[in-house]
Amino acid sequence: MAGFAAHEQRVAVGAAERPDLAASIRPARNSELDEIAGLFAPALAPYRGGVQDWILDAYLAELVDVRPRFEEAEVLVAEHDECIVGTIAFYPDVRLEGWSNLPAGWAGFRALAVAPRTRGTGIGQALVRRCIQRTREIGAETLGIHTISLLTDAVRLYQRLGFVRCPEFDMRAADVFTSDNADDMVGLALRRDVESPGTGRKS
Repeated sequence: MAGFAAHEQRVAVGAAERPDLAASIRPARNSELDEIAGLFAPALAPYRGGVQDWILDAYLAELVDVRPRFEEAEVLVAEHDECIVGTIAFYPDVRLEGWSNLPAGWAGFRALAVAPRTRGTGIGQALVRRCIQRTREIGAETLGIHTISLLTDAVRLYQRLGFVRCPEFDMRAADVFTSDNADDMVGLALRRDVESPGTGRKS
């Protein structure tokens, strides 16, 4: 049931952005499910208040059910002062997400969230970089994700980290999250090619 939670690498993050905030990235523990689940509603709150709230409602209902992700993903957390301030789920094969149409063999991640009090400190970037690193470590060549344009901060973060659009894998959000209020919102597909270890190329 613990999935990949035994993977015990810690990475220091955040200090360069704000000296008083130093966090570490580590695998999540089963005992932390409630603490992880509590990150998602505050992280999505700034995007609420429009006709597209239906997708946030549906997405949140899925995100707070953390336990199933332990089966297929490496659920990671960022910790500061013994509190969890961020999380992400890395999939060695993006098809393990269950609904993704991205090619088998690509790695993937989802369920990125950072506590509002620590936004802007580099924690979200560090969590995504950790997934890029894991993609390289497992020998996958591409890290693929879906997002929506409504999540503007996330889209900007992915672009800064070298993700590019691959619209041939776009999906209708309503095909993933059913709702009586579903509209024609599109799940945007992005990819980030990752060099193998020892190539000498920067990534």
